[in-house]
Amino acid sequence: MIGLYDLWPAFAVVATLWPLAGMPLFQRVGFESNSARIRAIDGMRGYLALAVALHHAVIYHEFLTTGAWKYPPSAFYGLLGQAGVSFFFVISAYLFWGKLLSAKSSSDFPTLLLKRAFRIGPLYILAVGLAMGLEIVEARIDYSTFATYERALFNLLVGVFGYVPLSSSRVCALACVTWTLPYEWMFYFSLPIAAIFSRHPVARLGLPVVLLVFSTIGSASRGSATYIYLGLFAGGMLCATLEANALLLRVHRHALSAIALAILIYLFATYDIAYAPGPMLLCTSVFFLIVSGADFFGLLTATRSVRLGEISYGIYLLQGLAFLMPFSIVSVRNFALANAAQYWLVILMTMALLVVMALIAHLVVERPGVSLGNVLVAKLRLSAKRETAENETSGNAAQSWMMPNFKTQSADRS
Repeated sequence: MIGLYDLWPAFAVVATLWPLAGMPLFQRVGFESNSARIRAIDGMRGYLALAVALHHAVIYHEFLTTGAWKYPPSAFYGLLGQAGVSFFFVISAYLFWGKLLSAKSSSDFPTLLLKRAFRIGPLYILAVGLAMGLEIVEARIDYSTFATYERALFNLLVGVFGYVPLSSSRVCALACVTWTLPYEWMFYFSLPIAAIFSRHPVARLGLPVVLLVFSTIGSASRGSATYIYLGLFAGGMLCATLEANALLLRVHRHALSAIALAILIYLFATYDIAYAPGPMLLCTSVFFLIVSGADFFGLLTATRSVRLGEISYGIYLLQGLAFLMPFSIVSVRNFALANAAQYWLVILMTMALLVVMALIAHLVVERPGVSLGNVLVAKLRLSAKRETAENETSGNAAQSWMMPNFKTQSADRS
């Protein structure tokens, strides 16, 4: 017999998806400019996105039976989603703070934000558009209030404000995953200020440490998860700083992998939630081990893991829509709710559908969006160079017109 909250079905689902990532079509995933990435982190992303989806899979069972969208009673499945989000925050901070540390000149923040908008925005707008379209079809929207149109506008702003259903009676069709994007954008908007500290050898280490200590104390005293999110970003920044200063652990990757695995087991065996000081520090420690070389015995660096990582944004963002598709069919829903074994069978098929949806979205939406952003940035840079060159030419011409011709004047005088 299979229980709804048994641990092994989650691992069985991920193992079953492994052959799917080996399909020939998956060879096309990826972005052109990925040479600077760490392969293990790319591979890590896919499993984090799948972890969040499995977290919501058990929540969805409660939603189908009672109509309530709430944290699952299982500590394992509760932590699965929260730890996944925690690592995503750490990764974002590590990557972008690392760019500031390695930059040889002042960073072009408007270009950075524009690229992020084209990286995040196209698929986000598509997903949000589909979610709002479902609400329109269900005719639950009150068109007489200005707040409805205000929500629709804010929903389309590439995740800066997250997604709020147009109808207050509607549970988010996107599995309520978009709440993380405003925190990501706040971090991006803070980078110009953070860049001031990135140039000083002491401040670049002091800033992450101070933020990490501040968030730990703030969370312990006030119990707000916002302090934890800040601490996770600080943890990623600290890992990037330690790497930039060549302070990584010089230990064999298998030993690092064993330690990282032991920390994860301790995390899941000890805590009920991940948004607390202890889990925050443990997640940061695991990520530091990965940056130092831990690859979980080759799992994270495997080609199929990296491929899943490349489509992780789609897996993360489209999971709610993937759940809606099979469970909107009455016969499938009744079959799934008959017992836990049948529910997990439907979840397995749903997760396979989600991976395929994410693959298609990556090829049709994400990659073209990134390419368009790169083209636009290149054109803006070219226009800026031309404008600078024209200004310099105009300035030289003006100076030439204002300067007297001494040779001519001398000849005339003689």
